[in-house]
Amino acid sequence: MDLPLAKAIPAKTIHDAWLPTRKKLVAQEIEEDLRIRIHRACRALEQAEAMEGRDESAGSLDAALVFRWIGLNALYGAWDVEQGMPVKDRVAVSNLTTEICRVDVEGRMAKCLALVADPARELLMNSFLANRFWKDPEWDQVRPNRGNAAAYRNELLEKRTSAALHRLLMAVYFLRCQIVHGGSTIGGKLNRETVEPAARILELLSSQILATVVEHGLEMKWGPVCYPPVRNPDGSPS
Repeated sequence: MDLPLAKAIPAKTIHDAWLPTRKKLVAQEIEEDLRIRIHRACRALEQAEAMEGRDESAGSLDAALVFRWIGLNALYGAWDVEQGMPVKDRVAVSNLTTEICRVDVEGRMAKCLALVADPARELLMNSFLANRFWKDPEWDQVRPNRGNAAAYRNELLEKRTSAALHRLLMAVYFLRCQIVHGGSTIGGKLNRETVEPAARILELLSSQILATVVEHGLEMKWGPVCYPPVRNPDGSPS
């Protein structure tokens, strides 16, 4: 099944496209880590889609954004064997964007980034998603983050898709951290100018990144999956 380009793809469509490959891998008892990643990502995107169909004023858009990031996290998360803990998010996201763009022969990511140009610029210009503002938050420092947006634009013009994708995802990640760690009011009016463009961006990118993994995951380099299922000696779940 050929998955569409430059549009948000339902999780079920992606899962159905993955099933033939998954059945072969299960039969051969190989690539369990990749199967776990894709399974977890599909389930998270299904939850996001359920939230996106609800009343946005109730904070469902915030919840959908978090579930979509969980789907991404299921893909990029990797276990640092030496440290006995997950690889830091910024590093792990960079590894994923590098690998995604390396195998993306269909040009999914470049097409997606072109499609979200306006909300991406809106998000990257926002000072409230910049670390330097929060180090000394004063109203006179609230000005458009033009440098970040310009760097993103240059990365696109120079066809450095991986760098542009990473920059954009890191802006969404900053917002995700605010929401998850209670630094933002769920459904609050003040953060709509970041949540709304971020949600539009992530709806597209999360599904297209997962589509790329479904089509090319066996060609990609992966670290050990984080927190794999642990089974009892008789094979049943613990």
